[in-house]
Amino acid sequence: MAKKNLRILLLVAYGIMGGYFHALANPPDSSDPVKYIGDPIQSNSDYKEGYHDGQLRPAIGVQSYQILRANRTHPEWSDGLGWTYNHAPMLAYWRGKFYCEYLSNPTGEHIPPGVTFLTTSPDGKNWAQPKVIFPIYYLVKEDAKIEFIHMHQRMGFYVAPNDRLLVLAYYGANEGYGVGRVVREVYEDGTVSPIYFIRPNDNWEDELMYPLYTESPDQGFIKACQAMLADKVQRVQWWEEDRFAKDYKEFYRVPWIKDGDGQEPGKGFSFYTKEDGTIVGFFKGRWVTVSKDEGETWSEPVYCETLTYSGAKVWAQRLDNDRYALVYNPANSSARHPLSIATSDDGEKFDHLVNVHGEVPPKRFWGREKRPGPQYVRGIIEGNGNPPGNDLWVVYSVNKEDMWVSRIPVPVQWHVEGPVQDDFSDMQPGGVVTNWNIYSPQWCPVEVVDFPAADHRCLRISDRDPYDYAKAVRVFQQAEEQSISFRVFVESNPHLFDIEVVSADGSRLIQTRIDNALDFLTKKNSAEYARHGSLRPKEWNTIEIQTHAKSFDLLLNGQTLVSGGPFSAQGKKPERIIFRTGEYRLTDDVQEYKSGDDFKPGWDEPGADDPVAAARIYIDDFKAIQKTQ
Repeated sequence: MAKKNLRILLLVAYGIMGGYFHALANPPDSSDPVKYIGDPIQSNSDYKEGYHDGQLRPAIGVQSYQILRANRTHPEWSDGLGWTYNHAPMLAYWRGKFYCEYLSNPTGEHIPPGVTFLTTSPDGKNWAQPKVIFPIYYLVKEDAKIEFIHMHQRMGFYVAPNDRLLVLAYYGANEGYGVGRVVREVYEDGTVSPIYFIRPNDNWEDELMYPLYTESPDQGFIKACQAMLADKVQRVQWWEEDRFAKDYKEFYRVPWIKDGDGQEPGKGFSFYTKEDGTIVGFFKGRWVTVSKDEGETWSEPVYCETLTYSGAKVWAQRLDNDRYALVYNPANSSARHPLSIATSDDGEKFDHLVNVHGEVPPKRFWGREKRPGPQYVRGIIEGNGNPPGNDLWVVYSVNKEDMWVSRIPVPVQWHVEGPVQDDFSDMQPGGVVTNWNIYSPQWCPVEVVDFPAADHRCLRISDRDPYDYAKAVRVFQQAEEQSISFRVFVESNPHLFDIEVVSADGSRLIQTRIDNALDFLTKKNSAEYARHGSLRPKEWNTIEIQTHAKSFDLLLNGQTLVSGGPFSAQGKKPERIIFRTGEYRLTDDVQEYKSGDDFKPGWDEPGADDPVAAARIYIDDFKAIQKTQ
């Protein structure tokens, strides 16, 4: 009964935030501009009864890298400041570089002071240490007391028609009462212009800390700002923070502007432009609006109930193969995990929901409104650049603490046909691990390397993080009868190294482990791990797994360790293998989200800011071949 009551409370809260009651009164029909038409997948991501990944298949080949690992006591290893609430990232690509902007507070959401950081990367994987791009804003009151202003923003970048790169942020809260929006230019050499206000709020009465953009001596910068102000589509991103602008209703003629009570559609705008010029816009809360006249007017927003949704942002984008993608958290609770993607041929009917990021490490630091999971996803909005290749790039925060980026191969795929044989020889060291799903925190890098010499490449998995792990996944053809083999070299002993064969929904059929003594272990159901043999230290060891309808055989260096071992879950077929430097994370490992100030300050996870002794393991010659029947 207690769980049922909790779910009811969560639904009520979500309804207030996202229009749940509106959906009950207005069920979706054929006029809905966007629908999810796939199987009625309800992502299984409740806090106590589900899974971090929602039991969804992965989108094959996603590479996920940590941009920022928050660190309170060693800020020199993170952003130089040491604040631990980091959220709302934005992404752009300009003149050969990725640009990521995000906001930061000392501990929790909407608790000043606040700043905005900027970091860059040449390849989307290796990122420079973030630098403060918009510093603390403060007011000196009549009693000489200092009042700090936190930051909030729904738009980070604008590449102007004259190819000037503007970075933007907002000082103030999201309900329209704040100082206003600031802007500065980023130059190709990494230097930046002074800070200006591009749009002070009309209801702000105090003096401004920075001049208006019109006072810049750079006419090219002024023209770039004027182009931004005149852009009727891009500027929809401003609505939530600028909802009381005197010219807003006249400028947009948008039907969602009402009395500014904060609950109507209009938050977290993203969009794609269809081949016929129709613009389809998405907001938080599953609201969708359409413009057929380049943003001059917009349709009444429709609540799209077919998108199972947790309340965070939705990212919408037209892909390089002229298909369409929605990236969002398909949770049926207030959880914000997993982060998944659905695709469409026509931009109207979406299908095949699969995972981008299904990991939820523990929150290391206390803070208000720090929801667990990968969330507030953003890609590169139309006009803000297109990296080489066909990949879809997205950034997001995890636990509102760390910054992450994912490269999603296009076309998006979720199953494999035929044999898999990877020796990594055709992959570049430090580059893309083709067809592998990589979860690579800063202290747990997963990458192709030259080992043991430059003429031989393999996959290296390292780990020195006390609260996270490295993970590499290879999807192979789904079949009962398979021959799976690979070689393992342990350079420095792992705390533990799990190797698991799982089904499409992530059920762990075969659970094996290498411990810090290099003993090779297997586990049956919930029983303890049992030792079967040992690996040779600092040598290549060959592991073979032969799967059958309900059982498996396990060989180490040609010696049979297990014969006819039963799968831990019956009725499932093997579909992928997982290499992981930590124990399987159950949903119970996620700290339960508590809103507002119920999440009391005072705790940090012990030792979270210091690395542990590194483990290094190498994988080579991976094969998964279906046996002939």
